[in-house]
Amino acid sequence: MERLQAEVRAVPVADNGLINDKDTDNMPFLKAVLKEALRLHPPIPLLVPHRATKDVNIKGYDIDAGTMVITNAWTIGRDPAIREDPEEFR
Repeated sequence: MERLQAEVRAVPVADNGLINDKDTDNMPFLKAVLKEALRLHPPIPLLVPHRATKDVNIKGYDIDAGTMVITNAWTIGRDPAIREDPEEFR
């Protein structure tokens, strides 16, 4: 928290004191903290459904053309095969 506060306070922002997109270009730690928070707590855990346009096989699962596919972002963000200690905020 102290590191993030120091970064935010060190970057000059608009006169109103509000951070905008242009300001965040100079705040890499803020971006990292936001991404990590969204990884652990996605605002939409199930992403927008998509329809498969052709037959495919993904990791041994056959998905026929026309099948509705829903991606579970919450599970991906906590997959131990992707990251070490997936429940820990880093």
